[in-house]
Amino acid sequence: MMTTPDPGTLSRTLSAAALCALFTAAHAEVEDIDWPEFIARHDMRFEQLPAGWTEAPHFGNAMLGSMLYQADDSLRLQVFRADVHDHRDNSWGWTAYSRPRLQIGHFSLHPVGKLTGCHWRKDLWNAELTGTITTTEGEIRIRHYVHAEDMAIVTELTPDDGERACRWTWHPEEARTTRPGYPKNEAELQRFVKKYGELYQDMHVPWKPNPDGRLETRRGTQVWIQDLLAGGGYATAWGERTEGNTRTLVASIANSYPEQTAPDTAVAEVRRVLALDRDARVRGHRAWWHDYYPRSFVTLPDKDLESLYWQTICRFGCTSRAGRCMVDTPGIWFQGKSWPYFTTDWNIQSAHWPVYTANRLKQGRALIDRLHEQRDELIKAVRPVEWQQDSAYLPLAVAWDMRGQRDGDKRYFHLVGNLPWAMHNAWWQYRYSMDEDLLREKVFPLLRRAVNLYLHMVVEEDDGTLRLPPTYSPETGVFEDCNFDLALLKWGCLTLLKASERLGIDDPLIPRWKQVAENLPDYPADEHGYRLGRDRTSSANHQHFSNLLMIYPLFLVNIEQEGTRDVLERSFERALGTAGPGQRQAMVQAHAGPIGAALGLGDRTLVSLERLQGDLYPNGLWYESPCIESTLAAANIIQDMLLQSWSNPARDEPGPIRIFPALPSAWKDVEFRDLRAEGAFLVSAKRSKGKTEWIRIRSLAGEPCRVRPGMEGEIMAEGPGNPQPVQVAPGVYELQLERGEEVMLKSAPSTVR
Repeated sequence: MMTTPDPGTLSRTLSAAALCALFTAAHAEVEDIDWPEFIARHDMRFEQLPAGWTEAPHFGNAMLGSMLYQADDSLRLQVFRADVHDHRDNSWGWTAYSRPRLQIGHFSLHPVGKLTGCHWRKDLWNAELTGTITTTEGEIRIRHYVHAEDMAIVTELTPDDGERACRWTWHPEEARTTRPGYPKNEAELQRFVKKYGELYQDMHVPWKPNPDGRLETRRGTQVWIQDLLAGGGYATAWGERTEGNTRTLVASIANSYPEQTAPDTAVAEVRRVLALDRDARVRGHRAWWHDYYPRSFVTLPDKDLESLYWQTICRFGCTSRAGRCMVDTPGIWFQGKSWPYFTTDWNIQSAHWPVYTANRLKQGRALIDRLHEQRDELIKAVRPVEWQQDSAYLPLAVAWDMRGQRDGDKRYFHLVGNLPWAMHNAWWQYRYSMDEDLLREKVFPLLRRAVNLYLHMVVEEDDGTLRLPPTYSPETGVFEDCNFDLALLKWGCLTLLKASERLGIDDPLIPRWKQVAENLPDYPADEHGYRLGRDRTSSANHQHFSNLLMIYPLFLVNIEQEGTRDVLERSFERALGTAGPGQRQAMVQAHAGPIGAALGLGDRTLVSLERLQGDLYPNGLWYESPCIESTLAAANIIQDMLLQSWSNPARDEPGPIRIFPALPSAWKDVEFRDLRAEGAFLVSAKRSKGKTEWIRIRSLAGEPCRVRPGMEGEIMAEGPGNPQPVQVAPGVYELQLERGEEVMLKSAPSTVR
């Protein structure tokens, strides 16, 4: 049993002075990170100009974004704003046609000579690009960043004499959907109606483009104004300031609906930022990032994966933040193509998985807040209409406004699990923060409505078994006993029971939640693991593992349950080995990897992680629009190899904090600090030569604390009140920690030397 040795034990093992020295050294070791030096190891360097967006350095502030690359004889500065979308009604079709996200445009830097190369550094610590652009006529020094706080994209150029006449030009994108297929004639309309639904037969209107954009000068500042047919609009403003040999271009993009205030907003921001003292502007930008990175720390023996991890953490700071945008399907760097919207049957959920353990809850809060703010739209989306009284529904494709309806795209009428799945992210946001106001005001009410939609559909058979009618498993089809929905319904009922108890709510649906959780059928399985549904096995070329939600992230079936390992491993190997013509390997491994880690299969999880890594573009992005969730997934897999804290949903007790639960055998030296665990614990640990040297756990909320340290021999603990850990299961110990208290654990040396 794990204990803090009493004085008698100490006299036989360590002197009090030696014990104190041991813990003092461990505490000092935890605080010794040189952050600027460490993060600099992972900077991206460019010795030739990126040839396109898949190679481009990219930046953002969770609303505005940028990337830089060569296009013909110029340097392209592509700019983005995440909340810019059209606002048409359903007579224009579903979201891809009525409310698609819109591209903004780009600036082109035209040098005097021909571009010959560059010496660039993407400085992660300062979130900026620095270096030089070389041409046949000279050299241009560059510094570029998207300001962390201000709505400003800043580019400083210092050309030498040969390039003094280099210049910027603006090139807007047309304000139209990038999704092909809008019907142009009666034959195309009939195909459209057959594919997407008869409701478009009578309401459909011939396509009418948005008004042409126009260039104006307001208050001495140039601004490109794009009004929208449905009202509102967006605007890109820019201006330059010269100080000595340095020219600073500041651009801002504003969006407004239904008002048309965007031009004045963008112009005012450009003028304000240009008037700022340069050093003060840079300090304000850097201060945000210097606060952001140290929230947690990870170092790995595989330095390529370590760099990928930190570049991914940088991308999170660029793409999502409380008070700004959440991560949509393409992320902030939208390149058009077929997905100009938020996809809610996988992308938005998995894209946010890494933020919780990373101790970056502000990056996860935007998703929860948006669902709460737009809950009326989620209610209006319910069909049949009479169910709107107590239910809510999240369509497959939505814009920033979350508008849509269940019958807006007939292909997915039976896809009913999107909102319950998104509410699992909301539940994690609560569990990792233990913010009870969040649970009461935002999580519980919307989860209750999400589950109520299922309850309207449940039917009871003669033997008491409860079943759902056939429902849609994402990207596959409609099945009886669809594992996707069975898992989400059971999880939702169990979670509502926990939440109501926590909040002291005597909800009249408590008996119903218990009945459903206890009487749903078993998850259909076969020789390949969990099936898609009762009569359909998982495909060898399937890339969307919604049929495995009961394993991850819901943990309804887990390795701590007797008799589950065989079906768990069959399911994982089927997922890990998924491959076929045109297979999107990064998307496959984004879900397969965490499943392997949940099973403690470190070496197999590393295979998954390396497959994902190998499928990314040179700049770390992935796929054609891009699809950002598979880029961000690398961080989640790594975190799950280092730390897990899930609880068995069917039990009331907290799950243990699992230290290094799925390390590959090759990873002998690993360290992390201030990763966050469920129950609001900050956890740090170091492993050297294959053995865990120390663990530190700090309680932020005073919740019950259990830990599976995985340390050898007798374990010593140091902390306030002389903590006395108690073994409650093999390898699992309970610690008494009040809010704000922390404990340090180490293996006790067997003898004094």
